Amino acid sequence: MLDSLRGGQRWIVTVIIGGIALIFVLFLGLQGPLRGGSSAGSVVTVGPYQFGLREFERARARRERALQEQLGDQFDARQLGDTLDQMTARELVDRALLALEARDLGLSVSRQEIERLVLADPGLRDESGHFDVKRFEEWAQYEYGSQTAFIEERRLALLSFKMIELLNEQPHVSPGEARDAVRRDLEEVQIAFVAIGGDEKSDAKPDDEAVKRALAERGEALHALYEERSGLYNVPEKIRARHILFAVPAGADEAAVEKVKTEAEQALAGLRAGADFAALASQRSDDPGSKSQGGDLGFFGRGQMVPPFDEAAFALQEPGQLSDLVRTTYGFHIIRLEERQPATSRSYDEVSEELARDLLTREAAKARAHEQVDKLVAAIQGGKSLQDAAREAEVPIQRSGWLRRRADGYVPGLGAAQDLLAAAFMIEPGRSLPRVFEVGDRLALLQVLDRKPASPEQIEAQLDAREKQLLEEKRDTRTSAWIDRRRSELIESGELHVALENLGRAPRPAALPGRRVSPY
Repeated sequence: MLDSLRGGQRWIVTVIIGGIALIFVLFLGLQGPLRGGSSAGSVVTVGPYQFGLREFERARARRERALQEQLGDQFDARQLGDTLDQMTARELVDRALLALEARDLGLSVSRQEIERLVLADPGLRDESGHFDVKRFEEWAQYEYGSQTAFIEERRLALLSFKMIELLNEQPHVSPGEARDAVRRDLEEVQIAFVAIGGDEKSDAKPDDEAVKRALAERGEALHALYEERSGLYNVPEKIRARHILFAVPAGADEAAVEKVKTEAEQALAGLRAGADFAALASQRSDDPGSKSQGGDLGFFGRGQMVPPFDEAAFALQEPGQLSDLVRTTYGFHIIRLEERQPATSRSYDEVSEELARDLLTREAAKARAHEQVDKLVAAIQGGKSLQDAAREAEVPIQRSGWLRRRADGYVPGLGAAQDLLAAAFMIEPGRSLPRVFEVGDRLALLQVLDRKPASPEQIEAQLDAREKQLLEEKRDTRTSAWIDRRRSELIESGELHVALENLGRAPRPAALPGRRVSPY
């Protein structure tokens, strides 16, 4: 999912430009690198640049808003939580890499550049259109903790953007290159294809003797299948819970904390007196990921939540039971247990016979698919078309509509088949290929029925837009390759660290339970 959401390296430019455009500044103090505290407590460290919890959460909130606008109703903050953390870490690393190189090349951000950004920002103007110093001071203090921190984040963004502009000066696209690309984009083919297999089942069931032989002779394969299905056979204890979060702002003083705590205590008293938990969560909770679901966090296992929350939630025994107030770095939580699923475990010995039957059945189905495909290949090599060979063998054959090249190779009725679709544009109409394509767990054969080239009018209509797109793609590729190389160098030298464990994360089930994924 991460790659598809990133959509290439272009997001780096978008984020940096967006960051610059937010709002800015009169107080122009620091000139050195941004420092967010000691490296021990930093979430991201790139050379001299350190990003602590506050910087990380601010960048994550921007990325979450952008992703929510992009996905609309399909956005699920809980399911995308780990992905957002990884994307944010990647954004901060890449921004710091760009700024570091810009600084080493002698690029800088002047006082005048920052002043122009501030004075041009409509968000810092009053009703009469004049710059409102007080409004800026209050906003910077609330969001960033100080004007200095706000300035330094903008300076870092500007340096990064200057480095991107430098990288973007090199790529070039010729008119001929753009014309060839449009011609390839608009060319279309129609194909016929056969796809066999994919269900892992066979009409012939393995007999008891075959199962016994498999158990005696194929222990390694059966153990491998058991490990492959371990998530089915060994399920840890899980609970489903709701929570209401009463958020405590970062840097809040003791009085502010006590005010939030008092409100949480009053809500807890109301819940113990019979108030509707889901209704109160929908009305009051500060957790945007679960608020619309009445505070429902779904099922989660141990270790998927921040430790204080995890401990309190799993201490609840009966459905409907409420916790006391639970304090995390996000604020105060009230938790209610909804359901408990006990751990289940089935040993290898318990399921070995089932595994043996499944393995033999799957292999029989694959053997049957290969046998059918081999007969079709032999017929094609003997001079028959795929359509004629499939008809004689009484094998179903499918015909497509007009298809264009696609990066994912998607063919309706077949799925992602990059190699097959690429081959369709390389052979003449009417020809059948004896090559067998593996598409997922199916075996496929191809015949090209017809091909339609792009007209000169179609090419001219799209030429300018395609030239611009190619230039952007080249720039993205160049920037991505440069960042990947620099990232590897800094990781090897020990100057780049990402410590997501330093996040004081609000509770949220992981997208992949029990599995931590590298931001890279």
